[in-house]
Amino acid sequence: MTISIIPEKISNIDKYKTRSKITNSTQANKELINKTKNLILSIEVANKELKKLDIPYLNDAEIVYYEPEKIICKSQKEILKFKIKELQSQFIEILKKSKLFSKLKKIEVLIDYSNNKTTKKIPLNPKAKQALQQIRKDLKI
Repeated sequence: MTISIIPEKISNIDKYKTRSKITNSTQANKELINKTKNLILSIEVANKELKKLDIPYLNDAEIVYYEPEKIICKSQKEILKFKIKELQSQFIEILKKSKLFSKLKKIEVLIDYSNNKTTKKIPLNPKAKQALQQIRKDLKI
């Protein structure tokens, strides 16, 4: 069995629909990957810059979304949300001095409740449980 190569068909490979779909989708994937890399890098740089500024309350937060006009911070401390609402204009003034945050207009905070410890149910004392059952039996009779 031999494979015959037809020059006319080889020259038309780029015109096939499946070929163009594959190249378009791979190009779109490459662009998407580049955009995500840029987003990740910009968030890392913004976090480093925020730590350098050493602003009270904000040094406990981590930037999860960065845009020149807006940042979204994530923290486990609920007090941060109220402090940023109170002092947002002051925080923005301080951050605007840095070149990275020079166009900043808004700061938002997300509170992460996933690491908060839930209170465990205290197990009952077995002697107290038996005494309760005894009292219930006595009251029924």
